[in-house]
Amino acid sequence: MNKWLFASGILSLLLMLVHVFLGGPEIHDPVLGSTLNPRVIAVLSVVWHGITVVMLVNGVLLLAAAYRPYLVIGVVWVVIGQYGGFALLFIFYGLSHLGNLMAMPQWVAFTIIAGCVAMGMRRAGKQNAITGVTV
Repeated sequence: MNKWLFASGILSLLLMLVHVFLGGPEIHDPVLGSTLNPRVIAVLSVVWHGITVVMLVNGVLLLAAAYRPYLVIGVVWVVIGQYGGFALLFIFYGLSHLGNLMAMPQWVAFTIIAGCVAMGMRRAGKQNAITGVTV
């Protein structure tokens, strides 16, 4: 088992729960109760729930990759790309719209998970070098 990928999967699932149960009341519920155009609310709801799905799928894939080395290469680059992109978006909008990084600290969680995934990929590479197994 790749402990780094396992930890990354658990962290992704925990982040999804934070997104749903803490972020929902803080961000999504006010959008639903706003006077925005119903089409805008519907699109924002799709985006909100889409991010939930991404974190759920990533968590499950990372857990699977922790036990199935042949999944590592495909899974890790997708997750690093998505979570790295999310981190950069939170950094950019935090600085450009809110004036500081900690107004939207989600970038920290996405960066930590992407880093754990990278360590899992590194660990998988070392294991493959020792065993001669190609991933």
